[in-house]
Amino acid sequence: MSRRRWPRRFGAGARVAGKVAVGVAVTMLAMLFTVLGYGFVRGGLDGLDHASAVAARGRSVDGVVLATDEVAEPQGGRAKRIEVRFTTADGTSYRFWEGGDADVGDTVRVHYEPGRPETASTHSVTSDRVGYGMLALVGLALVILMPLLVLMLGREGLRAMRRAVPTAARPRGARAPRSR
Repeated sequence: MSRRRWPRRFGAGARVAGKVAVGVAVTMLAMLFTVLGYGFVRGGLDGLDHASAVAARGRSVDGVVLATDEVAEPQGGRAKRIEVRFTTADGTSYRFWEGGDADVGDTVRVHYEPGRPETASTHSVTSDRVGYGMLALVGLALVILMPLLVLMLGREGLRAMRRAVPTAARPRGARAPRSR
């Protein structure tokens, strides 16, 4: 077989196979993002539920910053963390680490659920609700848009394959049918 006849003989089929392979890869990636989006939705809704529980029956007490630390962030920057000690209504003292800008010895407001002091945070309920709400919305967008992307790309891929396959069977000088 001469070099010149190979593209004419296998070109359309190779293009179709390449488009199918790309379509499968995009579909798998979209499925991954859909599952990730579902996790974001669940995490956001659980966080909103927790923030609502803290708002409804939570307690707020003053805590003291015991220590500060700087940790590396994934993007290469540095973040400041604080260790806070607070005392619950029954007199039990607890400590926790959290991101914050306070200095050692500063007094900060601590919010927690009675009976669940491990839920303590220096963040306000409003900021938690905004953050978890955004997480849920991003997840919902992924869950809705990724399958739509797959459908759209699949439709375009089918159109391209339908246009490519008759090209291989047509005589050399024939014109392609018009697409609508």
